[in-house]
Parts: sequence; structure tokens; C-alpha cells
Amino acid sequence: MAKAASGRSRTSKHLPEIDLLPVMNLFCCIIPFLLFSATFLDVTVIEMAATEGVSNSGGGATANLMRSEEDRLQPKIIITDQEMFVGTASGTVHVCYAMEMELNGEMVITFPWDSLGTKLEEVHDLLSEAYPQISFHKITVLTVEETRYDNIIRAVDFAAAAGFDQPGLQVAPSSSVNSAMAGRGD
Repeated sequence: MAKAASGRSRTSKHLPEIDLLPVMNLFCCIIPFLLFSATFLDVTVIEMAATEGVSNSGGGATANLMRSEEDRLQPKIIITDQEMFVGTASGTVHVCYAMEMELNGEMVITFPWDSLGTKLEEVHDLLSEAYPQISFHKITVLTVEETRYDNIIRAVDFAAAAGFDQPGLQVAPSSSVNSAMAGRGD
């Protein structure tokens, strides 16, 4: 006697195997392309100290710096279009004149940076000897609006090398910078 057909086949159905080779070939081609086209950045963060004392109107540029002895003695680097100064709220001294240099086919303003480094070391040593109770780490870079970014960064680097590792930045109109230098003691 033969059994009646139950509708089920006794033969097992095989599922087709998934071929991953084309997908792996695709990834082998895409991954090197993505790595070659990727841009890896080295981001450097410069911590800047909070600064006060320069108003946009140009009046009373150094009035807020006179709050205490430490604030009054805080050194500053003043960068204009034509020259650079170093000093405190009590007065400034001329460091160097600006010079033009060709960079990538364009004339840019730069400075003789070695003279700034020497002057900053002198100021740091002088302040540290005269006021041993005060730790001089802060410095303010006071600059006009047109100053190149590269010049500001170089000034901050030379200040850090001289011992002023907490830089602050003030960007002000030329009238404010000129009033900050009004009482300079060349």
C-alpha cells in the first residue's frame, strides 16, 4: 500500500549561499580611496587669558588696568601696522619696526622676531627680580584690527618662550592702541 501524498516533499531544499566576494572586493577598492582622500588635522589649542582694559571708543584704555599692583605690572605686547612695543600700564618701550616681506607672491607685514624674544626675556627677568612675590605668567597682546594672524601667533609663541605662558588678546581700533601708548616711556 502506498501512502497518500501529504503535500510535503521529502527532499530538502537548499538555500543558495550568499557570495560575499563582490562586496569584499568593493570594500577593498573603497577603503584605500577614502583613506587617501581623508584629511587629518592637527588642531592646536592656545588657551587665552581673559583681558580687560581697552574700550572700543578709545577713551580710558588703561584705566581698568590700574586696579591692583599685579594688574598694573602685567606686561603687554603692542603690535601696530608700523612698529611693535613691549611694556606695562606704566609705559612702553619700542622693540622694532615692521618690515615687508613677499610670501606666496603677496607682500605681507612682519617683524624681526628675535628682537621681541630678547626684549620679552629682559622684561620677564626685570619684573621677576623687582617683584619676587608676584608670579608673572600673564601677558596681553594688544593689536590693531588689520594685524595678520601669523604675527599674533608668533608674538604669543615668543611670549611663551620668555615665560609668559598665559597670553591674552585684545583687538582694538587704532585710536585705542594709540591712546594706550600715549604714556609710553621710551
